[in-house]
Amino acid sequence: MKKKLYTVAALLAVSSLMADSPAIDASEFESLLGEMSAIATKKSLNVDYLPSVVTVVDAQTFIDGGIQNLGEALGMLPGIQIQLSPMGYTMTTVRGFKNPNAYLSDKIKILVDGVAINNAVQGSSSFYMDFPMQLIEKIEVLRGPASTVYGAGAFYATVNIITKLGGSKQENQVFVGVGEYGYRTVGGNLFATANGWNIFTDGYYQKNDKSLYFENIGGDEALNQHYTDESLKDFSLGFKAQKDGLEFLARFKRNVSGNFYGFENNLNPIPEKGEEHINSYFFTQLAYKNSYNDYKFETKANFSHREFDASANIYSVESMVGRFTGVGIYDVEDGFFYNEKSAEQNYELESNVRLPEIISNDILLGVGLHYAIVRKDEFYSSLEDAIFLHNDADLRNNSNFRYRYAKETAYWNDNQATTLLKHDVSRTNIYAYAQDLIALSDAVDVTLGLRVDNYSDFGAELSKQAGIVYRASDEWIFKLLYGSAFRAPTFIEAYQLGHINFRARGENIEPEETNTYEAVVIYSPNFYNRFSVNVYYSELTNVIDLEELSGTDAGYQNFDKRLSRGIEFEYNFKTKLEHNFYLNASYIDAGYTFPAEGDDEPAFNAAMPDISTVMFKAIYIYKPTNKLSFGTTWRYFSETTATELGWVEESVADGEYSSTTKAASIFDETITYRFSATDELRGTVKNIFNEDVRMPAYYYETADGGNQREGRNWFLSYVHRF
Repeated sequence: MKKKLYTVAALLAVSSLMADSPAIDASEFESLLGEMSAIATKKSLNVDYLPSVVTVVDAQTFIDGGIQNLGEALGMLPGIQIQLSPMGYTMTTVRGFKNPNAYLSDKIKILVDGVAINNAVQGSSSFYMDFPMQLIEKIEVLRGPASTVYGAGAFYATVNIITKLGGSKQENQVFVGVGEYGYRTVGGNLFATANGWNIFTDGYYQKNDKSLYFENIGGDEALNQHYTDESLKDFSLGFKAQKDGLEFLARFKRNVSGNFYGFENNLNPIPEKGEEHINSYFFTQLAYKNSYNDYKFETKANFSHREFDASANIYSVESMVGRFTGVGIYDVEDGFFYNEKSAEQNYELESNVRLPEIISNDILLGVGLHYAIVRKDEFYSSLEDAIFLHNDADLRNNSNFRYRYAKETAYWNDNQATTLLKHDVSRTNIYAYAQDLIALSDAVDVTLGLRVDNYSDFGAELSKQAGIVYRASDEWIFKLLYGSAFRAPTFIEAYQLGHINFRARGENIEPEETNTYEAVVIYSPNFYNRFSVNVYYSELTNVIDLEELSGTDAGYQNFDKRLSRGIEFEYNFKTKLEHNFYLNASYIDAGYTFPAEGDDEPAFNAAMPDISTVMFKAIYIYKPTNKLSFGTTWRYFSETTATELGWVEESVADGEYSSTTKAASIFDETITYRFSATDELRGTVKNIFNEDVRMPAYYYETADGGNQREGRNWFLSYVHRF
């Protein structure tokens, strides 16, 4: 009842304001009421009232600012840094938490229209980061743990991408676009009705032929390979049918990409042999909502199928042959390359009920079952094959072969392994959760949450949440928040066999856990200005990562502790039609612990490598008329932190290499012209001042501190709505 009173009060206030300010249109009137989100509690509330730190991204605002895809949009938010692995996998780092060695698995949970897309084998959703903003309605980003509602993986952050299809946007549009590097795209979304059903569809196709110059100091200079392969072919189709409380949702996405900087930052050492990675993902969900005597029920069942096919070239033919001739083997004629193929399926059934209000208690109860199974697992390594064919030679301790058979055991056995994982890998999780929103008074809300997950392969995990929201006045809101979360080991972390360049699973590996504490202050002096500041402290235990120290047993393992603390600031300013300004700033102090090497002591709370401790981001949209708008986007990243691993520090001591990337300040400029209510043309120049932008290079064997990214480049798009 109290939330309804706040809404009525806001409506009356805005109505009064509109009487004095007729220039405010309907869309602005809606935005002035505050963004609504259900990501934190599965109940739609004004984001300022949520017991969490939530940012809601309006897709159209970001589009007008020149943001092209999901990855760019997330990179504009406080505390989030988007980076690339050498193979081109997008790494989303939140509040400085990353795995310096094991970069494949995400530690955030990605939802597309409420359906989780993180997979059990790798735990990565990087292949969704190129999803175009033109098909997105809004993005809800919850920073901090959210396992009480979303389970494993809702660890550092939870992101819900609400597409126009998923948000039931009754809109018809088509768009086309061109850009630098041979970029081409076409797509659209359609709405129709039939026999009482609302039907929504969308789809897109995009491609490019991107290739960037790269000074590969650490690679094979004899091959004279200096250009990356960042080519892309990507498409998706979505469908939703909705009638009364019944909803059917389905989406297919397929992405084919080049290998960017190559395996271990070595540009393709076998140029005559192609290499790429392919991701395809299909999910479908059937959901039903209904009410009975003020009880609100929701049941949903979903299924997903994901396939991954990656091939990479690691050593040239000359290098491979040289290694074997050094031990008297002369019939090896190929380079070192590998190929892995995997397919997994996920099944989930969940039901929840929101009880009628009981003495100011708004209670949500839910139960569910999730099952994941590996359907395909194939692995081939040309080096392992050559070793197996010459298993009579003693290669284990030969200097030509640096591989550690303690954690790369699969190829030393008499029976050559042709899978990446153990056989018959599957996992079942049964879970239950409860959440209570308690209105202690008209000014104070308390949230309590509890969830238990019971996994078939490592047992039970408990997640907890508590928060208090105090609305001191119409201008001031204060929050104190606590949350715990966990991330289950991926199948690779728990069951990988350990091939050459693929470290073995961790024995008795456990889920990693986090406890996060936050304090938030929100100040909104009027409808046009909003300030927020939040201070956080997070402590991780049983952190899952790889260890690469030469004197240790390399492989996946649980680390003792990692810490992150920092402050995040956001400011929104919007007046009538002309101005829309968003600014955020972040300071991050993140550290991690790696084990002792030899007789050394463990290094506790060493600086987390490759993190920009200071970040500023801003978007300013200026609309002098209804037809014309100018969008300026700015991102500043401070110099990244250096690693404290001894072997890396030694390798960069002579100054040829660098283990940091320099600070960068990047500006984009966008002009949008609307011919009519149905047609618009938009042009964007990215990195307009041609800033030298670098990404951290995993092996720190690059000139000028990292892998070079795009300089000045452009995009042009046309949208027609009908």
